[in-house]
Amino acid sequence: MIVRDLDVNHDWTFGAGKNNYRTNLNALAQNIQTRLLSFLGDCFFDLTAGIDWVFYLGSRNRQDELQMQVATEILETENVISIEKLEIDLNDQRKISLQYTVDTALGRLDGEVFYKI
Repeated sequence: MIVRDLDVNHDWTFGAGKNNYRTNLNALAQNIQTRLLSFLGDCFFDLTAGIDWVFYLGSRNRQDELQMQVATEILETENVISIEKLEIDLNDQRKISLQYTVDTALGRLDGEVFYKI
């Protein structure tokens, strides 16, 4: 597996040849993170892709629904086999912290995503 690397603003990187690409487990980690940071309806070629972050972060008592949505996004990522751990922290209505551990075809992967709108 190989994907173009992203910078801190989640834009593609250019100008460094092969150093602008991630491979194997690093590429899979980036794919998961990209899927989790995507807004529902924001992808022009698949309007059903992404998570409805505005709805979930603006609503209270939706933790279970959000947990299912995040788990679905992770499990639908290519090469992901199962989720060992998924923790969601919604202490603030405008911020979220996700921590996860997944089993993949490429090995075990720990990751975290912080999101603020």
